[in-house]
Amino acid sequence: MMEPTTTTAAAWAAALSSVTLAAFGMDYYSLLYGLVGAMMAMHSAEAMPRLRAVLFVVLCTLVGAALGNAAIALGGMVFGVQALQPGATRALLILGCVVGGYGAQAILARLLGRALERVDALANGTAKPPPEAGSPGGKP
Repeated sequence: MMEPTTTTAAAWAAALSSVTLAAFGMDYYSLLYGLVGAMMAMHSAEAMPRLRAVLFVVLCTLVGAALGNAAIALGGMVFGVQALQPGATRALLILGCVVGGYGAQAILARLLGRALERVDALANGTAKPPPEAGSPGGKP
């Protein structure tokens, strides 16, 4: 007979797994290992305000989890589905999520920086108009 604590923990784990799978389309292991990669990236990043840091960690976690799942799919396509044993799949998921979460730091920092520059330019009225159709680079 199982202890009440074990049963409660199993029920919470199942609920957490269901919620994350429904909300993000990926299991909580992917999100957990993506969070590990995001925390590693946060450790090596420059100091930033609290809201930006939270946004940074959330986005790096989601990108890391997505890249970990993509690593499994790519590994299955390259090596064949039969070549990926359950243990190898888990290792590939962990590696993909941690590396993806850590590597998302550079990508997201650049994307967020460019987005903020664009918003500032639009707010100040100094944004460049889009290039004209049919001319390379907008030059006649």
